[in-house]
Amino acid sequence: MPALFRACCAGGSGAIPPKAIRRFVAHLKFTTVFVSLQERRAKRYVDPRPVLCYVYNVEEETGIPPENPPFWLALEHLPAVRSVTFASASGGVPWTAILKCLSYPRITSISFRNDSMWTCVPPPAVSPQLLSADTQLGLTELHYVVDEWRDVESVMAQRDIQAARTLESSYLRALVPRMSNTAESLTLPIDTAPLTEMSEIDWPRLTALSLTGQWIDSASLQALLFRMPNLRNLSILASQRRGIPHPLVLTEGLKQRLRLHSLTIAYPNPEDEIFASVGEELTCLSLRDSPRYYLYPQCTEDWMLESMETPLLTSTDVLSIIRRIPAPRLWKLELVYRADEAEFELLHYLSLAFPLLQQIELHRYRASDSLAGDDNIPYMNIAKALASIEHLRVAYLNLDFQDVIFSPWRTAEYPYERAILLRDRGEEIRSVLEAGRNFEYVALLARPSNAGVWSKFRPKWYPYQDPIWWMDRKACDATIHAMWALYNRSNS
Repeated sequence: MPALFRACCAGGSGAIPPKAIRRFVAHLKFTTVFVSLQERRAKRYVDPRPVLCYVYNVEEETGIPPENPPFWLALEHLPAVRSVTFASASGGVPWTAILKCLSYPRITSISFRNDSMWTCVPPPAVSPQLLSADTQLGLTELHYVVDEWRDVESVMAQRDIQAARTLESSYLRALVPRMSNTAESLTLPIDTAPLTEMSEIDWPRLTALSLTGQWIDSASLQALLFRMPNLRNLSILASQRRGIPHPLVLTEGLKQRLRLHSLTIAYPNPEDEIFASVGEELTCLSLRDSPRYYLYPQCTEDWMLESMETPLLTSTDVLSIIRRIPAPRLWKLELVYRADEAEFELLHYLSLAFPLLQQIELHRYRASDSLAGDDNIPYMNIAKALASIEHLRVAYLNLDFQDVIFSPWRTAEYPYERAILLRDRGEEIRSVLEAGRNFEYVALLARPSNAGVWSKFRPKWYPYQDPIWWMDRKACDATIHAMWALYNRSNS
């Protein structure tokens, strides 16, 4: 029973769980707004246009001062809380609220969701007595997740993105370097994290590092990896900035290989030395895009993507990377590429390079976006190539079918015929893969215009088959902002 009460959600109303279960709550998610509507509107973080339906909320209008009792009470009356997540804190979480969390030594993990980015709060007033240069915080985890489309959205809303980055950087600089002795897991934006300061100190306990945001400079990243001897999981899901060279994680090889278990890199550079520096412990590899490339057609105007680049690899590039990675224990693989003459050489090579491969995710795009027509996609040949993977259990396939894209905003365009097309292709691919003794399901990507949703096709003997359009959170691969959908709808 105690496991049922491990997580608790508290808001500005001040409601907390009954006394009998408070000692079981280990994770607190706090959902409230600290910044007033007027302050957020002044910086264009609220749509100035009227909305059709709105439920009035006092917190949304005035903001909750950080000294307001509800937040304090939640921490004081939940003695077992170890981690705190801030959500729906539009405008950001002020420094005083963060200090309140830090005042409880039992709280070792703080997370900020991408709807709680620092944009409108005052800069941190760092107390010299509390946070001197030598003071270490007791945090083991800090996760600050940024919106992957924030640059595009800032252009659309005419916001000062540089001011937001400066504010964000000041908060991260006040927190992150003082976690070096205790940090075990970090999620940070690569464009505002204090990488230079971090690369000057050791991180002996850090095992997981996730970097998001947008690439600016990778020079500090290489020095930083030298300071993390126990790093096991590295994820760099950073979008590419237009006008800068294709970044490298490592510009030169290492004398001692990285002992990574998981490696994820968005838009990797085939010449990156990190691929020759991973050891045989690697079990999960993702060479992908970020944000998802199939969502970019929603950028109906050129100015929306003026700061972003999408350097998709070719299958030749991917093959050259795979050949440099000694990973006989790899069981999970994700690849994103444009098809060229080396595609089937790549697919057949996977079973040789990774004999224990069980799960694969392919996002395969045409050699050129101008090549229209779904009859150009050799999906059955792709399925036959994947069937050579002996232990394959699960395959996720985005084969860039254009005739399964539909707009959920236009009710007249009911996707029944498109669902039938997807179903027929899924059943054909399944008929090839289900001959494998470990096969569980294949999933094809359905493409509502504002999302990507996986439709699963299980073996015929399976008692329950998922509906073609099963729009649940677990099936969703990626989404695009409602703001974009409204923009496109209003201009269509």
